[in-house]
Amino acid sequence: MSYQEGFDIAQRYDLLCRASQSHVEQDGQRLQLAADLDVLDKIINHDLPELARSGSPDHFADILKSLNLELEHFREFCEFPDLAQKVVVGVGGAFSAGKSSLINTLLGKKRLVVEIDPTTSLPTYLLYGEQEQITALNLFRRRVILSQDEFANLTHEEKIKYGSQIAGLLRSAFVSDLDFNWKNIALLDTPGYSKPDSEQWSERTDESVARSQLNLSNFIIWVVSATQGTISEDDLKFLTTLNAYIPKLIVVSRADAKTPEDIAKIVALVKQTTAERGVNVLDVVPVSARKKNDYPIQPVVEFLEKWNEHKKTLSFAQNFKRQFLEYARFIQGQQRIALLKLNRLNRILTLAELVEIQEDAQELQLAAQSDLEAWQKITESLRELQYKFFSKLKNIGNEVGIELPEPDELELLERSGVDIISLLKQVMENLDKTESTKSSTWDALIRPAKVENLYKLLRQIQQNIIFEQLMH
Repeated sequence: MSYQEGFDIAQRYDLLCRASQSHVEQDGQRLQLAADLDVLDKIINHDLPELARSGSPDHFADILKSLNLELEHFREFCEFPDLAQKVVVGVGGAFSAGKSSLINTLLGKKRLVVEIDPTTSLPTYLLYGEQEQITALNLFRRRVILSQDEFANLTHEEKIKYGSQIAGLLRSAFVSDLDFNWKNIALLDTPGYSKPDSEQWSERTDESVARSQLNLSNFIIWVVSATQGTISEDDLKFLTTLNAYIPKLIVVSRADAKTPEDIAKIVALVKQTTAERGVNVLDVVPVSARKKNDYPIQPVVEFLEKWNEHKKTLSFAQNFKRQFLEYARFIQGQQRIALLKLNRLNRILTLAELVEIQEDAQELQLAAQSDLEAWQKITESLRELQYKFFSKLKNIGNEVGIELPEPDELELLERSGVDIISLLKQVMENLDKTESTKSSTWDALIRPAKVENLYKLLRQIQQNIIFEQLMH
């Protein structure tokens, strides 16, 4: 073994030790943050499953997985609070679509590895920083500082050369760059997704992980290789599962691999196909790193310039709340069933004349009452867990400088395509009030200064609907 080979292996061993460390010195604030995050983890992975033993929806495993993925993203933001102020632009696509090459072209220099092994790909944030630094989070959620050379060597060749795959020990990476042009943006390079039956599939390329990462973004750039001739069916299926309200730009990479006529047809076909499948896209832009004059990157840059002006909005609290509501709706449904059963048995007892029927009905009545009380108890337990979760979430937000109040259920209502004014008019017309009262009430509601009254009415409508569902 030569001196250089020995030196390389020694460096690799040092990096391996740093990447696998589970205990490091931390100050009091970071220790408290870690302890608080562990509380959230315990609620998700211990308390909720414990409650689920008493009753849970069939898709409870999906709820649990979504909560864990969201918690993982939240940990990243806690470790790097600067991300909370950034507009996240997720870059997605199939493996080898050209995502990393596109980002390198946008940055004007090679900052991402393009030959990285798909089974150990790292979701990587690129953002402006006052000094160049690459920081990774390992599997134990400890920070690992990487040099540019170390980061660049996390490829499939690492196993051949050193016998190690250090990227498999890392959860995510954060590349701070002084020359990053958009100070309000963080580009998120997501691992390419692949099917579970693919030879390249692993937990690190799971579709649900890629979906969660992209749904965390404020904008999405989806990369399609021109060599495919069009957007693939797998891409279309994946895109239809993403949040429809996140604006999406499709970039056709490697445009130099086709003739200009072919590229024009590909762009038109991608626009047509996405429209037919209900995927709304801002534009379809062909680019090429080799023929920059024919297929310039400037149209993509212009979109980034626009997005750089957007105000950042965080959705952690909303996403967590949606999962709790999924569970709560199931419990409400079970309560309705139990109450309906109890009401029917009460009617039977009222009408029954035979003693035998009355005795059977009373026995069933006690069982129905017990079921109802059990679901009410589960409701209270879930409410307590939810309160504990969001109280701790808010405290953590205060620690890292992020406002995370628990969202109201009405805030999560999908209002797109709904004519609220017409619906409220219909509600007011059905209320048992005189014509003059209805008129004055409606006038008060629609005045701009009385928006809070509209909110109160919506809350009352929601409560009335729930009450009616429980009583019928």
